[in-house]
Amino acid sequence: MVNFRGIMPAFPTPVFDDGKINRSVLKAYVRYLIDAGCEGLVPLGGTGESNGLTQKAREDVVATVVEAAEGKVPVVPGVLNPGYHDAVKAAQAYTREGASGLLVITPYYVHATQAGLTDYYRSFRQEVDLPILAYDIPYRTGVTLAAETLIELARDSAIAGMKACNTDIAHFNKVAAGMPEDFALLSGEDGLFPAHMLLGAKGGIIATASLNPAYWVKIFHAAQNGQYREAVSLQRALLPFLDVIFSEINPGPLRQALTMIGFDVGGTLKPLVDPEPEKQSQIRKVLKELSVIDALGTSLNA
Repeated sequence: MVNFRGIMPAFPTPVFDDGKINRSVLKAYVRYLIDAGCEGLVPLGGTGESNGLTQKAREDVVATVVEAAEGKVPVVPGVLNPGYHDAVKAAQAYTREGASGLLVITPYYVHATQAGLTDYYRSFRQEVDLPILAYDIPYRTGVTLAAETLIELARDSAIAGMKACNTDIAHFNKVAAGMPEDFALLSGEDGLFPAHMLLGAKGGIIATASLNPAYWVKIFHAAQNGQYREAVSLQRALLPFLDVIFSEINPGPLRQALTMIGFDVGGTLKPLVDPEPEKQSQIRKVLKELSVIDALGTSLNA
């Protein structure tokens, strides 16, 4: 049984100017995240711009991450295909490449009922022999997994966990209250992570942990040990950084920040565009002001 817990960064996909996967940077980047104490890796989510890549490229990403991880931590690629059959086919391909689990988004564009969502995840689990983490992100998909639906899916083992990006704290609390002890309830909101931990999260799939993973691991351990004031204080120190990184659709600003600290992950993929020079200056300024970057021993590129 795979234990999904701790800080599991969702990270940008390193690419060359022609959009092909930069495998050497990806491997080095995976080692950086693992060495910083991350307990899982989440390629190909929204931060990984899955929908900007071909299916072959996605499979190459999973294979490369699995190879670089060397079995040290679980690799949980995102399955963001909106159609059921395409999603299952992609999931089966990632399974063959050695994935440890799958982050499966709620179907979107066609807004299913709760009964339809229940059937979707149950059917998905029957066709794919890996643990499934439900990806509930209503502000992107327009679809919400009700707490009752999630609890039902967990109790019949259709899902082993979830990435919770519903910013409704009452919804999160209701989900947490009804889940089995072994359910991998993971925060997906950088700005709510300490609160989610207090309410029962086992960790988080955190986008900005791809930049300063050791700092996010420190936040996690503080919360895990019941030091919630410390966890909140550490997370609040990041608020200026979070404001800049999420001031445009992720991961444009995050790609720029990673390049600035030494990981040339390339530009954003269609339909996104790179941040304008003014925004890049804001990113550089907030990075220089954050002592957490210096604490990592990472020098900011000129």
